Amino acid sequence: MRRSLVGPCLLILIGGWFLFATLRPELPLLDMAARYWPVLLIVWGALRLFEILIWALRRNQAAQYGIGAGEWVLIVFVCLIGSGLYTANRLRPWEHFGFLAPDCANLFGHSYHYTVSAQTKPAPAGAHVVIENLRGTLHLAGSGTDQVSAVGKKSIRAMRSSDADKAEQQSPLEITAQGNQVVVRTNQDRVTGDARVTTDLDVTVPRTASVEVRGRNGEIFLTDLDGNLDISSDEADVHVRNAGGNVQLDLRKSDTVEVSGVKGSFGIASGHGGDLDLENIGGETTVAGSYSGDLNFSDCAKPVKIQAAQADLRVEAVPGQLHLNLGDLTGTNLTGPVRFSTSRSRDVRLDRFTGSLDLSLDGGDVKLRPATLPVAGIVVHDRSGEIALELPEAAKFDLKASTNRGELNNEFGPALRTEYANSSHAGGTILGGAGQGPQIVLNTDRGEITIGKDTGSPIATMPPKSAKKKIQIHGPRSTLTIEND
Repeated sequence: MRRSLVGPCLLILIGGWFLFATLRPELPLLDMAARYWPVLLIVWGALRLFEILIWALRRNQAAQYGIGAGEWVLIVFVCLIGSGLYTANRLRPWEHFGFLAPDCANLFGHSYHYTVSAQTKPAPAGAHVVIENLRGTLHLAGSGTDQVSAVGKKSIRAMRSSDADKAEQQSPLEITAQGNQVVVRTNQDRVTGDARVTTDLDVTVPRTASVEVRGRNGEIFLTDLDGNLDISSDEADVHVRNAGGNVQLDLRKSDTVEVSGVKGSFGIASGHGGDLDLENIGGETTVAGSYSGDLNFSDCAKPVKIQAAQADLRVEAVPGQLHLNLGDLTGTNLTGPVRFSTSRSRDVRLDRFTGSLDLSLDGGDVKLRPATLPVAGIVVHDRSGEIALELPEAAKFDLKASTNRGELNNEFGPALRTEYANSSHAGGTILGGAGQGPQIVLNTDRGEITIGKDTGSPIATMPPKSAKKKIQIHGPRSTLTIEND
């Protein structure tokens, strides 16, 4: 039985095409496919001819059939699709349908690049700066000047250079001022036809100004600003450093949000978020939305409130570290009361926390160790999973830990007693305490319970920090470099 090289080679070709489409979206791959699709038939025929010659040399006779019926059917489909692509690319019927134009320009067009000339506008004291950039990257930095400066570059995806030139003229950079409001506008919404404009801006504003950013998609970098920051975008990654006021984000979608050095409050609402990294937040922190990545918090001086991915978490403060994702909640050096409830299975590991603790889980293992004396009240309800609690030897408490179907391990000592539900010791309760103290209630339906003494060994391992990142913000007169460890 002869095996053909055509199938694997076609898979490699198709996979390579999709890989280039992902890595280099600016390349007009569909346009190239429409022009050069007959090369596929040439390569296909050459491979089959090569196979036939090899087969004939090995057997000293010519092959009876070169291409099977199934391959002929596939060839017909390739010819129909290739001819259709070529005809569509030549006639360009989408140019007569405005609602199809942006997508077609993005798929079939070419990229044209332009320089955005620097502009400057005086800014009044207490200025409110508005940045309107639908698509593109924004680098914005505060400075000691009393003016707003902007410079950048523009990339236009269009079918022809004349279309790109027209779009460039229709979308000039403007800086306007009215009262205490200064607006930096890229005017991408004025573009007509099938062009798609992306503008990358470097903006410098007075450090004391408040800033509002409006966009659809791109990446946003803000640093060294004392005023309030308000960012709204359909799809954007956001990086904020050294903000003296409040920071509010409203994002429909984001892959990465990094915020550090905020003296005021921080709030984010996201329809679908990826990773969230918050550090050194002076005010209250509020997180809402759906997140599929890692949520990291450290050095948050005021309450942290999270409503994300079927989880509700409240922490009075995070002087240490807190990590939350779809499968884990891990924290060290948290200030309570701490309240966490979730309708899905999550493992919880909390080390050296102070204040009361209230956990309600649908499943997952729980490991807990309070920080100092006196121990506060602890309540844990877990549908299925192991619960391990380490307490200081001198702690005073009143404990009731029960499991319906699981083992009971009293490693604390004679201050506690174990009552088994049956002779098989599968289920029961650990009761007792050391003196008068707060109530500790632990309950799991299916899982083991262990009560032990504080051994000093860490029970919560935080995920490693990301590698050092360097962010460069290029202004019209200087370049600011930020390194994040």
